[in-house]
This record gives sequence, C-alpha cells and structure tokens, in this order.
Amino acid sequence: MKKTVVRITGFLLILLMVLAGINRVFKMKYGDGIYSLTKFYEQKKDSVDVLVLGSSHAFENINTGTLWDEYGMASYVLGGSRQPSWNTYYYLKEALKTQKPELIVLEGYMLLYDADYEESSRIIKNNFGLKWSKDKIESIKVSAPKSQWAEYFLEYTQYHTRYRELSREDFLKNQGYRYYDDWKGFGCNLDTVAEVGTDVKQVDEVSPLYGKTEEYYRKILDLAREENIPVLVTIAPYFLIDEKSEKMFNRVGEIAGEYGDLFLDGNKLVDEIGVDYQVDNADDVGHLNYLGNQKYTKYLGTYIKEHYTVSDRRADAAYESWQKNADYIREMIVNQELKESGDMEAICEKLQNPNYWVFISVDDSCNGKDQELQRFLGAAGLGDALQNGFPAGVWLTSQGKILNATGAGTAKIYIRKKPKEFCIQRMAGADGQMENQIICDRVSYRKVDSGVNVVVYDLMTEEIEDQFGIDVSDGCRIVR
Repeated sequence: MKKTVVRITGFLLILLMVLAGINRVFKMKYGDGIYSLTKFYEQKKDSVDVLVLGSSHAFENINTGTLWDEYGMASYVLGGSRQPSWNTYYYLKEALKTQKPELIVLEGYMLLYDADYEESSRIIKNNFGLKWSKDKIESIKVSAPKSQWAEYFLEYTQYHTRYRELSREDFLKNQGYRYYDDWKGFGCNLDTVAEVGTDVKQVDEVSPLYGKTEEYYRKILDLAREENIPVLVTIAPYFLIDEKSEKMFNRVGEIAGEYGDLFLDGNKLVDEIGVDYQVDNADDVGHLNYLGNQKYTKYLGTYIKEHYTVSDRRADAAYESWQKNADYIREMIVNQELKESGDMEAICEKLQNPNYWVFISVDDSCNGKDQELQRFLGAAGLGDALQNGFPAGVWLTSQGKILNATGAGTAKIYIRKKPKEFCIQRMAGADGQMENQIICDRVSYRKVDSGVNVVVYDLMTEEIEDQFGIDVSDGCRIVR
C-alpha cells in the first residue's frame, strides 16, 4: 500500500513538473504587460525605491537608465499596454507584497479611459502576468464581463494553440535576449517620426473622469496613503494631446491634490522640458523616442529630487543590476546613433566602441585612389595592411586592432562567440573572381556588390547592430 502511495505521489510530482515546464514554454511573454511582472518578481525584496505605474506612456517614456545614471534612483516600471486604472490598482497591490518603495510615480494617460472593459488582448496582457492569488481573481473579474470570466480564469484556453507560433526564444531564459537580463521594465523607442504638437498650456477648464476609471484611481491613491507612500501623478508629453483630454487631466490633478499628492503635467511643460516633437517623437503613436524620453526623465528626476526623499544607490554593490540596466540602455542609444551616422568620419569615431567587433569585407574592385576610403579603413584598423597595397579580403577588428583576417588568398575562418557563430571567407566564384562573405548564424551580410561591406556586432547586446556598404562604383556612397 505504501509503495503504491509513493508511486502515485511520485507520478503526480513528475506530472506537475512537466506541466509547469509546458506552461513556461507556452505562456505568452509580451514585453508590454506580462513580462514586466515576470521580471518584477525576480527583484530582491524591498529593492525598488521608485515604483512607476501606468500604461505604455509609463514604460516607453520614463527611462530607468536615466533615473539611475543621473540620480542613482533604483526604479522599476511596472506597467501594461493600455492599462486601465483597475489593473494598475491590482499591479500596485501585487507590488506591495514584496516591495516598499520610497515613491510611487503614476503616469496617468489611461485615466482618460471611458469604458468598463478593454479589449481581449489588453485583458490578457494586464492580468496573465500576475501570480495566482485572490487579487488576481479580483483583477480578472473587474477586467472582463462575467460571461467571459471562465476564458480568462482558464488561461490555458488562451494560449494552448501557441505551438504553431513557438520559436527558439520560448525555450530560453529571458527569451534569449541580453536585453532582459537586468531589465527594469522600460522599453526604449529608437526610431523617429517628426510631428507637430498642440499647445494646451492655457487650457484650465475641468472635465470629469469616467466613473470606473476615477473609482480605481482613487483606490490607488487610498492604498498608497494607507501604506504611507507618497505618489507623484504625472502625464508624459505626447503630440496628440487635445483640449478635451487636457480638461480631464486637469481633473486628474485636482483629485491628486485632494490626497495631498503632487501632479506634474508634461503637456503643459513641453518648453520647460525641452521636448521638440520634430526630433523627440517616436515612430509609434504617442510616445517619445530615445532623445525625448531622456529629456522628460531628467526633468522628472530633478523634480523628484526637489520634492521627495529618494535614496541614491550608485555606491551600493547590491544594486549592480540597475547599473547594468543603465549600461545596456546607453548602449542601445549608442548603437542607434551609429545607424543614424551618415559620413565616414562620424562612423569611424563611433566604431571605436570597445564593445564592437567590426567585420570589414574589402572587394578586389577597391583601389587606393579614394583618400576618404583609405582614411576610413585606416581608422578601422587596416592601416598596416594599407602600407602593402589595398587590403582585399575580410577582416575582423576591434578598437582599431586586427583580431582575425582571411588575407587576399582563399580562406574560410569560423569564429565562435556565444551565442553567435561567425564565418569570414574568401573564395573563387563561378566566374573565377574572388568573392568575400561575412556570415553570422548562416546568414550572409552584404550591402554593396562593389566596394566595402561592414558588419558591426555588439558584445554587450549580443546582436548585429549595424551593417552598411561603401559603394566604390558610386563615389564611395554609404549604403544602408
């Protein structure tokens, strides 16, 4: 009898382990709602000093790296895509189970929301990341009509067909991205679309908030008051602001004042912040890009330092992950600036980044007549090779030093740098002419057929961050 019980118990334990593994692989891992909770649960107890809550206007505009670099603030952005106030309330309840922040920053864009329920994908993104508890059950119940509760309580029904969508990333820690290793919930928009904003500085009328939205906004402020945590309510600048919305934001500020909390409306402070939507607007609707989010976050951080007491953790070794997160965000921005560089001199300067491996393919069509091309290759590390004639072949350099090369003859060299595998080769083609190739994970990179091809691999991000060609048949034009 005892043996039977042991066997059954063992079988059930194994079954639970298998099901847990299957669930880990199949569950949705959206970075704009679910994964921010996954990584939040990994934070050490009572390590988050500034808890940022809200929608994408929080996690795409409030830069955790800037708050660390400039002020030493250990912040985490715990938000979700189009997150209504009731989900923000339950995110706050969940966060306070493991954290006691010195300040809560509530980005209030979704306090404009004027309906009882969001659409299905947002219900999933703003609930499925929560651990099972009474609070998660209540969050689902307030997020969806009663007739739909079952489909959200039984999460597996929402993602059991994902086997058609599964990719390598679903099986890997942090989805296989270094980006998530020390992530603090912030997503940095890198591309730019120029826009013209609306001036709402003179709008002082007040319009009411939607009933359910205001109810849970007040619950957030009540809960923070109960826990003796100050709240800074802020609105990030966005070019689509209009008078109707601004009147509602004025009401948001009034309610914050009722609780003794401060309100900072970025749409009325665009000039003071220095935001210019021609250069600071992201290519997705309503968010700031890497230039704009740094401006806004610096203004926000300075305001916090002037009005609240928040610890500076930069000298504390226990907060190393915040330093790594800031380093990674800065590296993303450096990589974007490289991609936006349009002349050889600026590119050469940026290629000196110590985190870069620079693969350079020089075709036989090149010659030593173009002095700008010579300067580029010399600065990239091929100066000595240029002394012996034009350096046909494929070269790997870092900080102006040659790490490997095919030479001018036939060669095929494999270079492994986890998680990537590179191959540089120089072989005779079907027409007998020598051909160069730069290959990463079986993908060949080439921008021009005649000239120089460059591939930039970043050792920090573990990604190919840029590739471009210099077309010698077209006046050494840079081709991206």
